[in-house]
Amino acid sequence: MVILLNCSFRGEKSNTRYFLGQLETLLNEPCRHAALNRIKEEQERAELFSDADAIVLGMPLYVDGPPAQAVEFMERLYEEGRGRLKRIPVYVVANMGFYESRQLHILLSVVKNWCARLDLSYGGGLAIGAGEMMGGLGKIPLDQGPNKEMGQGLKKLAAHIGKRTDTEDLYVEPTGFPRRLYLLAAGMSWGRQAKKNGVKRKEIKRRR
Repeated sequence: MVILLNCSFRGEKSNTRYFLGQLETLLNEPCRHAALNRIKEEQERAELFSDADAIVLGMPLYVDGPPAQAVEFMERLYEEGRGRLKRIPVYVVANMGFYESRQLHILLSVVKNWCARLDLSYGGGLAIGAGEMMGGLGKIPLDQGPNKEMGQGLKKLAAHIGKRTDTEDLYVEPTGFPRRLYLLAAGMSWGRQAKKNGVKRKEIKRRR
């Protein structure tokens, strides 16, 4: 069984959950979704590994690294599970609001180093740039339009998960959608969000 562990604070409403769901459609084997914010006890953490043949950690980028609750999870497992966890491959599906997916390399390195310290097998990761945009394109097939590169990355990762083999880290961004247009769209969304929260546009632009 493949455990798809959602490490986002936003839970079921997160882009992370969407990307893990897309990955699940490409895996020809039983999968189980789990939410990190619902796992509190040592026994629950250990059971994730005893039940799994592979684990996929899904998470957004927070301050150039994993979210705080993902860091806590990794630290607790290091304290509790050294030498006691079943050696299984760990994969990562990471996303972020920035366009450039390469900025996720630190997050992937953190997970890779954690796996090495716990004697787990790091299977590789998929880094998705412009995650806020890509997470909202569910109506577009994975092999078309802006989703094309991401779809290829998910399929490649799914193939390695199915064989329990390692892959190099994969970095993907919106296909055929330039960075300048993404920044323009992101700027417009800030204005809408500010209006929704009662903040005037001139207050956003005001220098501090």
